[in-house]
Amino acid sequence: MKLGRVVGTVISTINAPAFDDRTLLLCDLLDPAGRPAGGYLIAVDTVGAGAGETVLILDEGNSARQVLSAPGAPIRTLVVGIVDAVVEGPPPAETEVPTATARRKPRR
Repeated sequence: MKLGRVVGTVISTINAPAFDDRTLLLCDLLDPAGRPAGGYLIAVDTVGAGAGETVLILDEGNSARQVLSAPGAPIRTLVVGIVDAVVEGPPPAETEVPTATARRKPRR
């Protein structure tokens, strides 16, 4: 997996059917500190990411097709997460990273 920053959307009016109704995002690659690492990827968005967001990119064709349940699709790269923070090294004991479950409001 790789870190990236969404810098735009790619519009394709003629494409393979696997791309119909899918958003293609242009992502600049980042190093772990969030600095530009050089290079870019075009990825299918699976999480609703937007411009300026730091994202988790899956750049492995077979895995990407498994996530989409599309074994024959010509898809290699997906945005699979929106990154809240990157902590290099072990996090301090008092740092608690919220999980998706912790952020949900209780049902009533």
